[in-house]
Amino acid sequence: MERERLDSAPARVFAPVGRDPLLPAAGLRVLDLTRVIAGPVATRTLALLGADVLRVDAPGLPEIADQHADTGFGKRSALLDLSAGRDVFEELLASADVVVTGYRPGALDRFGLTPRALAERRPGVVVAQLSAWGAYGPWGDRRGFDSLVQVATGVAAVEGSSAGRPGVLPAQ
Repeated sequence: MERERLDSAPARVFAPVGRDPLLPAAGLRVLDLTRVIAGPVATRTLALLGADVLRVDAPGLPEIADQHADTGFGKRSALLDLSAGRDVFEELLASADVVVTGYRPGALDRFGLTPRALAERRPGVVVAQLSAWGAYGPWGDRRGFDSLVQVATGVAAVEGSSAGRPGVLPAQ
């Protein structure tokens, strides 16, 4: 995990927990630019804690319907082509407290969605980036999803048979 302060904007003070201590994220507005499992589960958790989460999906990147329904629980959802809908994204960003991305490092740069660029346009925004292999190292620029990570890290072998056949992946 890495933390970096992206701008010199004063820290935002969020309202104290409301009447319901089970919803500590109530009042936070989250833009969810994630796909598949890890990112959508993280932002679903924020929604379950009371955050107003808007999942923004690209029209040309469909997901398994059941998976989307499960990880989309408690969220609003929209389709937006980031190339053509830049003005719409900027409106959404203007009221966001948190932006969560789940693409490989650099994949969203061409849309002006680097953490630093987001912080320049929305001072004080918290940007969280999730990627399969992290931002650094020999696999940092590779795409990856949960099932690939489970195979590469040995989870499939641990779940496999004594004959050496990989096992069913636990998160699938």
